[in-house]
Amino acid sequence: MSLTSLINTTLPGFLFDLREKNRTGVLTINPGSYEKKFCFLNGDLVVSKKYFPEKEFVDYLIEIGQLEPPLRLNQELIGSEIAGSVVGLIIEHGFLSAEETFTLIKNFYILQLTELISVPKLNFNFTEENFSAEEILLAPLSTTAIILNGIRKIKNIELFRVYLPASKAIISRKKSSDLSWLNLSAAEHYLLNLLSRPMSLEQLMQTSWLGPSETQKTLFLFSCLHLIELNQPQVEAGLNNNLFTPDMEYSFAFFNEKYTLIYRYLAKQLGPVAINLMEKCYHEVQELLDPIFQNLEIKPDGSFELRPMLRLNLNDLSPKEKKVLLRGFDEIILAALLMVRKNLGSRHEEAVIRLLKKNQKNGELS
Repeated sequence: MSLTSLINTTLPGFLFDLREKNRTGVLTINPGSYEKKFCFLNGDLVVSKKYFPEKEFVDYLIEIGQLEPPLRLNQELIGSEIAGSVVGLIIEHGFLSAEETFTLIKNFYILQLTELISVPKLNFNFTEENFSAEEILLAPLSTTAIILNGIRKIKNIELFRVYLPASKAIISRKKSSDLSWLNLSAAEHYLLNLLSRPMSLEQLMQTSWLGPSETQKTLFLFSCLHLIELNQPQVEAGLNNNLFTPDMEYSFAFFNEKYTLIYRYLAKQLGPVAINLMEKCYHEVQELLDPIFQNLEIKPDGSFELRPMLRLNLNDLSPKEKKVLLRGFDEIILAALLMVRKNLGSRHEEAVIRLLKKNQKNGELS
């Protein structure tokens, strides 16, 4: 899978693809009990009565102080003879004006989607569906603006490392007559202008005044918006000449130590249930990985074991197979970090990342 194709498996990359293809329908994120649905009309976000989450909207209004709890918005307590919707009751009984309510609907709906952009691994699917004019509450809401704001709010771009170019990859700006519709920031324009001359990621990181994290985050944004082109001749040449020959046993041990460290942290916080969470996390991501990962098994102590066939041939893998394995290791670690955030919160996730970096610096994970 090319890096460009990989970008389209991320939420922001997929959203931009929806916009580019002017698709109409329903995007379901994390299908199941906690799924969220978003409607699109010709590639832009719209608010549909059919899929609008009124209960979550009321919770949002209470959270931001627009409504005072406990608020019972039902027909009996409000005394309304016709309770068409919670939104209608809020307006009819003077909790908020119609203008205020619709502004808050817009803010709420955009926030719901924007916050998900900072999550590196999501399951989602899109179903074609048409909407009648009377179904639409608000339209259109700019999909591109949501992508821009969502990526700008990413705090840890390392979680998206698998979607970033390799250090030797040659990056260049695509030619475009007008970018004013994108509303790029001054810093984003600066980096895009640097890429008027093709250069490797390594050279860009040395040249950019934005700093490593912001430069990488902005590159991820450009990739999602199809503003740059990637070519990796230096990497391919390296593969063909055996310049890229990592010691896979060493790489596996490095990955294994990181995963075990995350498990030990989780076990300290949650106790015996931690191993169940680590196993579930791995099995969920395993379904999305290359079949080679069927030869990787998690043990009761939170570490991994290679099946004999793969262990014997680890360093005999082809360059492409090695690359697939290394990228899969990264995706498993990213999934584990996301699982920490889901179960313990973002502060614990940040603490684990600091611990991984500290141990790597001390040579324990080098």
